[in-house]
Order: sequence, then C-alpha cells, then structure tokens
Amino acid sequence: MSNQLVVNDVVESVMGEIPFDKPARLLWIDQASRGVTLLTIEFPPKRPWIFGFDDLVLMLQAETIRKTKVRPPAFMLELETDLPEHAKEVREKNWKRIQPLLETALPGEIFFPGMLGAMVAAHAAKSGLPRKTLYRLLYRYWLYGGVRNALLPDRTKRGNPGVERAFVRGNVPGRPARYLGETVTVKKGILTEQDKEIIRIGFALYVKNKVKSIPDAYQKTLRRFYRAEHSSPGEAESDVVLRPLSELPSERQFVYWGKKAFDDMTVLRGRSGGRRWAKDHRALSGRASDGVFGPCHRFEIDATVADIYLVSRYRQDWIIGRPIVYVVVDVFSGMIVGLFVGLEGPSWDGARHALFNAFTDKVAFCKVHGLDISEAEWPCHHLPQEIMADRAELLSKAAEQALVNGLRIDVAVPGPYRPDWKAVVESRFKLLNDVSQIHWIPGGVRARERERGERDVRLDATLNLEEFTQIIIASILHYNRHNRQPYRLSAEMIKDGIEPTPINIWNWGVEQGIGQPNIRSAEEVYLHLLPSAQASIQAGGINYMGMFYTSEYAVAGNWFARARNKGRESVRVWYSPWSTDYIWIQGEDKSFHRCSLRGSEDRYRGYRLEEVIDMLEIVKNPSPSTHFSSLNSRVRLDEQIESTIKKAKQAKVDSGVSASKRIAGIRIYRQVERVIEQVRLSERFGTIRHTSPKPPESAETTGVATTYAGERSSQVIDLLGRLHQKGKAS
Repeated sequence: MSNQLVVNDVVESVMGEIPFDKPARLLWIDQASRGVTLLTIEFPPKRPWIFGFDDLVLMLQAETIRKTKVRPPAFMLELETDLPEHAKEVREKNWKRIQPLLETALPGEIFFPGMLGAMVAAHAAKSGLPRKTLYRLLYRYWLYGGVRNALLPDRTKRGNPGVERAFVRGNVPGRPARYLGETVTVKKGILTEQDKEIIRIGFALYVKNKVKSIPDAYQKTLRRFYRAEHSSPGEAESDVVLRPLSELPSERQFVYWGKKAFDDMTVLRGRSGGRRWAKDHRALSGRASDGVFGPCHRFEIDATVADIYLVSRYRQDWIIGRPIVYVVVDVFSGMIVGLFVGLEGPSWDGARHALFNAFTDKVAFCKVHGLDISEAEWPCHHLPQEIMADRAELLSKAAEQALVNGLRIDVAVPGPYRPDWKAVVESRFKLLNDVSQIHWIPGGVRARERERGERDVRLDATLNLEEFTQIIIASILHYNRHNRQPYRLSAEMIKDGIEPTPINIWNWGVEQGIGQPNIRSAEEVYLHLLPSAQASIQAGGINYMGMFYTSEYAVAGNWFARARNKGRESVRVWYSPWSTDYIWIQGEDKSFHRCSLRGSEDRYRGYRLEEVIDMLEIVKNPSPSTHFSSLNSRVRLDEQIESTIKKAKQAKVDSGVSASKRIAGIRIYRQVERVIEQVRLSERFGTIRHTSPKPPESAETTGVATTYAGERSSQVIDLLGRLHQKGKAS
C-alpha cells in the first residue's frame, strides 16, 4: 500500500496503541496548519479529533500505523433501482438536513478548530432540528465514507434476525383457539430449550426417512417424550396417556422448530438417501488542465467509431462492421487510464465498461487479452473526483445514480457540439490512430472517399474484435510511455527533471501527493459500474445468456440442488463484456462472489460477450437455401410415404379366409416369412448351402411356403424341415 495519505483513508495501530487502537478515518487534511481531522470508527461514534499530519506520515513510514480498509455496510450496497421510494425519501431528507453544514463557501470549514459545535448550534437554531439529530447524521455520513447512501435507513437487521423472541409471563404466542365458531380458552405453555431439543430429535425421524410423514414423526415424538406415565415392565402398552395439552408442543410448533433445525436440502438428502441424492438430486457439475490540481482530479471520457472493419472470431467471412472505442484520459497527466473496445454505440452502457476498466487493475486486464505487463507499466486503477463526458454517455439517470450517488464522483456534461470543452480526450483518438496506423491495416478506412471502381475496403477486413483490442492496448502502452508533451510540465516538474510523458507526469503527481484519488471499495465499483442482468439458477449452474456458470459459494449454499428439486430461481448477476469466462453474484451479506464458466461450455470460453451474442444470432436461423432444401425434402418424403401406402392397398386382395384363421396362423406365417428372408439374404451374399434329401412336408406348410415363396418354395420347405428336425432333437 502507498504511504500517501488522502481523505477517506483509514488507518490503525499495528500494536493496538492509543489513539489508533481502533481504526480511524481521515475526514479532512488542512494544508495550512498541517493538521488532519480523524473520526474513530466505533459505535456509537464519538466526536472527530485532530492530529498532526506530518506526525501521522512519520508513523506510517515507521510502520507503527498502517492503512486498512473498512467494508461498507450491507444497506449501502444496493442498486439505486432496487431501493424503495421510502428509503430514497429518507436519504434525501437526511441529506438536506446536513447539506448546509458540509457545502459551505469555505471548503472544510466545519473541520476548523471550534467550528463543529458552533455551526451545528447555529444550524439547529435556524432549522429547528435537535442538535443530537444533526450530530448523529454527520457522524454517520463521515463514518461510512462521506457518500449520500450512508444516510439510507439501515433495515438489514429489521426483525432482529437470529435472536429468539422473549415472551412476557402470561402472554401466550399464537392466535386463540376456536371451536364451533367461538374462541376457546386453552392454556398453552411456552416452549423451553428442552422442548426445542426434543423437537429436533423427533424431527430427525422424518429427516432420516424413518417415518413416512411429519405427522408420523410428531406422533412418535409425543409418544416417546411426552407420556404422563409408563406401564410396568412386562405389560402391554395398550393405553398411552399423554401429558396435559398445555404441556405439549403443537404440530405447527413441531414443524416450525424442526425446519429451523434442518434446512430443506438436508431434509431432502436424508429422506432420499445417499444413492438417490447422488443420482437424482445433487448439483450437476458439469480535459484543458486549467483548475486541475493533480492526477485523479478530473477524467475525460469519449467514444468514437474506429476507422476499420472487423470480422467475427467464429468465422472470417462474417464482417461485423466498425467497432466503438471508448477512451478515459486523466486531464492532469494526459495518461490514458481506461478504454473499452466494443460494438455498443455511444451510451452509458458502453461508457460504464470504460470507466470500470479505468478504476480497476490493468495487469489482470491485459492478461485476459494475452499481454503480460507489470503494474509500473500502467499504474492506473483509481477513481477521480470529477468526470467530464458527452451527453450521450453520462446525461442519464443511471449514470447519475452510479457515479454521483454511488461513487461520489462529480459529473460535468459539456454543451452539445462543444468537443473543445473536453479537448484532451478528443485529441487522443488522432494520436491513437497515428500510433496504431489503423488506416493502413486491412479493412481500414482512408480519409478520402473511395474512387469509382476501387475495391470496397470492407471486403479486406481481416482483424477480429480481440485482435484489434490487443493492438489498441499495445498502442496505449506505447503512448503512455513515449508520447512527449512538454507543455504539461510545470516549474516543479522541470526542476525535478521529469521527462514529459504521461506516465512520468502521473507518477510525479502521485509521489508529490498533489492528486487525491476518490477512495472507494471494490464492492462499490462492481455494484455501480458493472452491468447487471437477471439470470436463472438451474440444476446445471447459473444460466446467463445460455451459458452456465458455477461457484463455490453457490455450491456450498446448495443453489443448484435446490433448483433441481424446488424449481428454477432468478438471481441478479454482474458481468463484464471483456470476457464470458466469469460473472459475479452477491451473497447474503452483499459481498461479491466470482462464478466461473462451466467446463462443458468451452465454445464460449475466451470470447467477448458481444461476439457470443452475435454468433448465437447468426447461427440461430438456417440460410434460405438450407430452408428451401429442407422443405423440398419433406415434401418428397410425404409423397413417397403416401405412394407406398397406396400401392400396398392396391396389391392387397381378399383371400376369403376368415378372420379367426388369419389370426390363428400368425405364428406359422411369421416363421415362413423369416425363413424366406434367410433365403433371400443367402442368395444376395452367396451363402446358400445345398443339403441332401428333404424331409417330409405337411400339406399346410407346403401350401404356405408355395404361396409365400413361389419359385423358392423348395428351399423354404428344406429350411423348415431342418428347423423341425432340430426341434425334435432338442
């Protein structure tokens, strides 16, 4: 971890020494007084306190304290679209209560010595709100990272889960008993821990398939544990007397506490047995830089249609058109910090992928595309304070919810037809075209119009989406390392002898601490930037877009076994367009778990989602020639079937033999037909054996053979005779 300290960092003592015995969050850094305001992360939170910034840096360098991370609570990890309207109203109401204290004319005024209490008292008198309410909201806002979602109502522990209800003496749970339409007073007891343990033992009879049904297990439990008396040894137990009704658990209580002790998959596995479970129920495997203070202050993002035609990775003769290239640039250094190459037109859905790439590790990203780099070659995985983009990308409700509300990034949208307001990113496209020599790649589009009779450049398309992405990544790495931009050098940079390349300017700014990245957890970035969709939990895995995924978390939770036995369920998944190899799901605590493509889905592995979608769409329908050929073949088949049936009907004659005789002779006719087939096959393959004298023939067999075989009747009779002699010998 870097020794640079920025707002929202969390530090703690290595040896548990005061005042950093508990994690503390940096709320404000006062460059003038060299002081830092911290808030100890504890419940209930206490008043922020001030510490020397230089002393804090020395302690960090001496490794007596260290940076750490605090996971945001589950109630903050909800998509804006999933929040109920009531929660949004509570958040906005709470924000308006403290907004005048945070957004003041003098930034950080509330953190100046002695100002917190005075400002809260003045605001309370003006607004009529209790000071206690204002302190509670401020501490909560700071404690959870200074985002508006920290002011959402925390309902994750609603109902006090995991804690059993304690009933006041005399209050009996459950609705009153009724008999013949009237309420009946029945004394009921409250279950003790001993009763619950007995129910667990009795319910195990049903779980382990010792009894047929739950009522049977209930009855056996009452008989075993709730008898009023036992018979003498040696006497028959004909009359079983139970305890009073007030001392017995009801069947409903038996079912409720039994199911709390054993989950449904445990019950199913126990009742079906290990063999049936394994066979039928188990989970299947199968910008201009004026006003910019340093790196990460402002990013610019834009998209352009690349001047090249591409082909499909599945087939070279499928031309898929020109790709869209998104580029994210840090305005201070000119460093390209993120990109996305895809087929999605300029929109939030495409821009979010480029922003996700800008905010995450580049080593893993390049490895996916077959390029091995070190972190020093592309050290960009930070969130900015501001983003400037076109109206097409970020002028939407979804972008506002994800960036402003979710990640606390200010969004600036220039007016229409004003690319000069984000000239930094606009100029990167021309530089990338020159570096990658895109116009001279097969399928590239020249600036001039195609002359009459000249070959169509679309027919020269050679590269696929993945190969073109590799070229763009390599071009960006070259640009970041070697593109000299002397006009970006400040007096301090010149004094320090900084080579004016984007990566050197970026590293210098980070080392000097003049940039303040927007620190957010990985869960928040995944939640708000990765696109999500509904998938289906099935027996074979999580089915998304026809591809099956699995994960240790889902297997441990019996997701797939439950789907096979209880039916399919819907689940929200987060996916990356770069690769179909992985998707992500949220657990019960809202943490993210990665799901891998199942081994049997190799035809999708290593491809981008857009390529898979295009391939499935292309191969879904047959070609016109194939469809016409299939229709012709089916028509000919129907005609041949009808013709054969018609000829058979015409050849059928009435022999005059009664129905009973025809049915009675089935065995003889079948034997003769089988012998005739043997003769025909023998003649066809030259395997006829001439045998000596024929045995005597019966009139019935001779007549049937002559009728069936015609000229071959002698051979048929000979075979029948030998079969007859063989039967006698046996």
